[in-house]
Amino acid sequence: MQKRKLRIVKKAPPFPAIGICERCNAQFKSSLPDTAESDIAVQFDLHRCKPVDSSQNALRIVRESTEGK
Repeated sequence: MQKRKLRIVKKAPPFPAIGICERCNAQFKSSLPDTAESDIAVQFDLHRCKPVDSSQNALRIVRESTEGK
């Protein structure tokens, strides 16, 4: 099983800043001007990954195999 990893997708400003869990695709948002990334990191640390269905898993595998090409 893939390890949990936080990826910041959109940094502030403009708000909200957005991060996603690369394992389960959960999204985390923060509108705090000075501490958006640390707020997202706290949300990420507190969440529990939900199992992904097979179609999402197939999409993740394709995405990972084509990254960096």
